[in-house]
Amino acid sequence: MDIGRLRNFAVHDNDVDTLIAVDSQLKSLAGNYADRKLEIPDWVGEKLTEIDVEIKALVRAERLAKVKKMKSQRAALMTNEEKRMKLDAEIAEEEALL
Repeated sequence: MDIGRLRNFAVHDNDVDTLIAVDSQLKSLAGNYADRKLEIPDWVGEKLTEIDVEIKALVRAERLAKVKKMKSQRAALMTNEEKRMKLDAEIAEEEALL
């Protein structure tokens, strides 16, 4: 990716793989500046921070979806009595908050 596309890269609406690829290019660019004892442009650091935040958000969303799916699978394995007991406990918790 050329420098103009890196500078103008829109972080949102990309998948984790694309973000990681661009992140590695920016880190390489920053490393080249540092190796040559040149000041790293502000936009490089800003873009790296923006990408890092977005990657963390996407990974968190994926993990939350996975946990939700696993909880659903676990609930499907519960007997009717276990489901009743769980609901009774949840109802009691909610009533206690009233």
